Amino acid sequence: MQANVLKRFLAAAAIALAAPVALAQFQPGMTLNQAEAQVKARLTSGATLQQVVKEALAANVDAGVLTAAMINSGADPSGVVQAMIGAGAPLQTVVNAALATGAGVEAVQQGANAAGVPADALQAAIAASPTAGVASGAGPASTSTPTGSAGAGGGGGGSTGTGTSSTASPS
Repeated sequence: MQANVLKRFLAAAAIALAAPVALAQFQPGMTLNQAEAQVKARLTSGATLQQVVKEALAANVDAGVLTAAMINSGADPSGVVQAMIGAGAPLQTVVNAALATGAGVEAVQQGANAAGVPADALQAAIAASPTAGVASGAGPASTSTPTGSAGAGGGGGGSTGTGTSSTASPS
């Protein structure tokens, strides 16, 4: 009888000791995949976006990685932006990561506005983001004039005005 009690106690102790290890914690230098797994685990366990952000930023997880991980995990992009900025993450980092992850400009604007970001600062951050036009389908990246081999007009090495010209002849 005592052997069964001892076995149960040891099994319970082993489970209790293994539980913190099984639940990975946020750590500095996490990859996007690692951060996504941790975000999913925390959100599934009932944590709010604000709680996840506080935990991750306190553990020095990169704000861009965390923003992308949260959006990739299915969290509402505007809520992610609001939570990240509200916790003190750098505006430009959050905007860049959200747009690069596929969040629309409108969602980024909603979240940033809810976090109290001034409109001019937000517009500057969106304009400075390398993926702003890609995420919105409009804006600086998609309305610019093509250059190089991306459809810019080509031309020959024109004449210098000396009155001579050459024409290629078929051979």
